[in-house]
Amino acid sequence: MDPILKVTPIATEQIKTPSREATIANLSGGNQQKVLFARSMAAKPVVFLADEPTRGVDAGARIELYRIVRDIANGGAGVVVLSSDAVELSGLCDRVLVFSRGKIIRSLTGDELTEENITGAAIGAETQRDEKGETGSARLRRFLSGDFAPVLVLTALIVILGLYTTTVNEKFLSERSLNGILFLASALAFVSIGQLIVLLTGGIDLSVGPLTGLVVVILSFFADDASGPPMFAVGLALALAVAAFIGFLNGFLIRIVKLSPLITTLAMFIALQGVSLLLRSTPDGFFRRSIMQTLTTHFGPFPAAFLAVAVISVLLEIALRRTRFGMEIRAIGSNEVAAYRLGAKVNRSCILAYVLCSCFAALGGLLLSAQIGVGDPTVGQNYTLQSISAVVLGGASIFGGRGSFLGALAGVLLVQEITATTGFLGLGTAWQYWLPGILILAATAMYSRTRSGEVEH
Repeated sequence: MDPILKVTPIATEQIKTPSREATIANLSGGNQQKVLFARSMAAKPVVFLADEPTRGVDAGARIELYRIVRDIANGGAGVVVLSSDAVELSGLCDRVLVFSRGKIIRSLTGDELTEENITGAAIGAETQRDEKGETGSARLRRFLSGDFAPVLVLTALIVILGLYTTTVNEKFLSERSLNGILFLASALAFVSIGQLIVLLTGGIDLSVGPLTGLVVVILSFFADDASGPPMFAVGLALALAVAAFIGFLNGFLIRIVKLSPLITTLAMFIALQGVSLLLRSTPDGFFRRSIMQTLTTHFGPFPAAFLAVAVISVLLEIALRRTRFGMEIRAIGSNEVAAYRLGAKVNRSCILAYVLCSCFAALGGLLLSAQIGVGDPTVGQNYTLQSISAVVLGGASIFGGRGSFLGALAGVLLVQEITATTGFLGLGTAWQYWLPGILILAATAMYSRTRSGEVEH
């Protein structure tokens, strides 16, 4: 008989193997876990550590492993289980400690030890690291690894670039110039907000650019001189409905049909561009002046559209940190399996994220229509890459889980400012692409380095 079977009968009595010569690699996941338990028990440990002990095993093997863990504890050994499954922890443990950023935020025992309490403590965790004894470099690394550091960094770059451009051309800070820059930024900001919502879940939406163009084309049928405000309202409602459907279709194909987000939204990119060209083969359908004047309303140098997007960004930032949906999409982007085990409705939240993304892109299309004033089927394509650039500059991770709406807004302002300053400084059009590209590479390298250092610590 195998020596392991002699010294650890509790763990090995349920191991199913075709023969004594069978290798562990050829056993099922549950039987492999039991062999690992047996090996550890052979050393007669004082403390038994189990990291996700039932991951990847079937229900029957899971029950057997639970019994083995309880038998180890009853034998006098201390057992420490690390698991993201709240049901597993509530049924297996006598005491559960919920951690956040390296600190215990809640200790649960007795009647408190329920799935609801564990899930609530984990999803709603808000704590900070103990700063006592930190070195200056550690504080800087911790600050740069936070979601709000990019806002300050980008704000500083915006101010520096603005002041320098003003020294070369004083017209840069004129009311007309600022109004134009901020209004152009407003449309991109709405698209970037939607893109960030999807990126937080670990997805991506390449179709937002052509979608803004499709919205412009749809509105052009309801905004000419023969149409009044009620007809334009009907057109706007139709555009939002189409956008919501496209977002739902993206989410459904990605989450339910299990297609790749990249392939799905790229195919949608092509399809939407084709639909726009089908509706308007050439630019046509001029917007009436009163509609454009309403959309471009401003208070001094500040367009009403920019003030609206700034308020929305603040409200979304609060929702991202304080509401269950905000916490869920961050959790899904960080670790989808763990988020599911903690009670997040993964498919529903991801599909909703794509719907919101498309709706915000439609709002961007509404402002874009005021910029060009005609139903042009080719506009908006650049918004796909520009929106991704803005949110990455704002500190968002393309792998999900990290990002800030205020950071995205700051990224949009920097991208739009760079576009404007190249003209004021007399630089070539190529600089509109080189500067954001260089900044994105630098920002990505800095954020990746500081955040990886944060994890190590």
